[in-house]
Amino acid sequence: MSNYSSESSAFHGRGVFKVYILGGGPAGLALAHGLTQDSNASFVLLERGSSLGGLAQTIHWSGNGFHDLGPHKIFTLNQALMARVEHLLSPEDWLTRPKKSSIYIGGYFLPYPPSPFSLIQVYGLASFSAMVFDYGLAQISSVLTSKRPLTFEADLQGRVGTKLYEALFKPIALKLWDDPAQLDVKLSQGRVQTPSLTELVKRSLKMNQSSNFEALEFRYPKGGLQKLWQAIATQTSHQGEYRLNQEVCHLTVDNNTIRTIHYRDRITGSVQQIPVNPDDWVVSTLPLLKLTELMGEALKPTTTTRMQQIIQLNDLILVFLKIDQPSLLDESWVFVPDPNIVFHRLSEQESFDPQMTPGGSIICCEVMGSKTRAMSQRCDSDLIALVKQGLKDMGYKGFSVLDQRVIRLPSSYPVYKSGFEPVLDTILSQLDRFANFRTIGRQGSFNYIGTLDAMDIGYGTAEWLIRQMTGQQEYSWKQERDRTSHYPVLD
Repeated sequence: MSNYSSESSAFHGRGVFKVYILGGGPAGLALAHGLTQDSNASFVLLERGSSLGGLAQTIHWSGNGFHDLGPHKIFTLNQALMARVEHLLSPEDWLTRPKKSSIYIGGYFLPYPPSPFSLIQVYGLASFSAMVFDYGLAQISSVLTSKRPLTFEADLQGRVGTKLYEALFKPIALKLWDDPAQLDVKLSQGRVQTPSLTELVKRSLKMNQSSNFEALEFRYPKGGLQKLWQAIATQTSHQGEYRLNQEVCHLTVDNNTIRTIHYRDRITGSVQQIPVNPDDWVVSTLPLLKLTELMGEALKPTTTTRMQQIIQLNDLILVFLKIDQPSLLDESWVFVPDPNIVFHRLSEQESFDPQMTPGGSIICCEVMGSKTRAMSQRCDSDLIALVKQGLKDMGYKGFSVLDQRVIRLPSSYPVYKSGFEPVLDTILSQLDRFANFRTIGRQGSFNYIGTLDAMDIGYGTAEWLIRQMTGQQEYSWKQERDRTSHYPVLD
């Protein structure tokens, strides 16, 4: 068994309880941190990987430096949450980085979101005028109608008009998820923030210094996101224990209560178990579909069937290139809706912390694999070749590739199919009926969220648990679920 921190010194008694946390991503780690900040509760965290952080890890690439699993900015409009995360590290351990993004369309790099004037050079005056007219009609229609859009496509068409939607938003949706006419409106409302016409004009004229729909700058921990997870592990070790390389393989359920956690050591292969006391809690951040394996017959057959019907997860494939130049991009990241280029987003670790990639730069190209886009079946060499060709087609040149690697994150990207939400609510309500069990986070509640959103859920769960154990029951779990059901992503 591999423990990340010192052995737990907690005890069990009235007013003191233990929480078993399944999964060591941002939500699970924030839960552990919140418990130790605000109570004398103890915890045991089980993580199947060899390090903490989940999809927000920092990886050491031998001989090439360090990089995250894709671009992860530290930003939120929730100032209390932002301050709490910043206080994990000392002020000198934080960088403030400008956030500049662009979108590659028709051979042009346009600022994202594209200004009205920048679209003229791509589409010409006649097509642009038609887009503006169509946009205006959409804005008028949105004021006059009370009909709520139900799909990604209907929502974006209503916000920006059909012509602009077809040119900008539909291509990227097809690359990332699936047919946007079959995607739920929650996906567009959470993932695609569009400015008002007034803000667009002000941004074009450089009159705006802030934005209500995107981050203009962000914070980043020196050395990578792993510094945050290391800080939480260090600060919570007096009340908790981190068991790495431990994969949960079964949950024994009796009388609607979790009684035993069975887990397998991925190094030795041995299977061990933890008895769960009556006053203890089990909080899972594991994928919802994983629960069908862990709980087995304790779940109603209809619950399992419904999960399998609505939960669709695409595969994210990250192609990393170490190049001999100190920097390749002018932007933090570039969106690439062009269907002829294999990746949908391009980023560079140098934009987050230049000191992480000595002797050059590390480029990250994100490729999505889905049911209709069979990229996951491609071998690494094919993917690398396609990525290099895509960079060449975009006009990037004057650099040499020193090293290359592919990291696959299967079933990691949630896809909201139209009408999924009422079914998901029913599933979560059924799972919440287990007396000492809750499932939370990006994977644990099928919630398409960012790093700080996941941490917010973890902190909120800690606060709720503490209220339950101290008799403050006026705040229901349903209220907490509702609070964390929608997070707009500010790109």
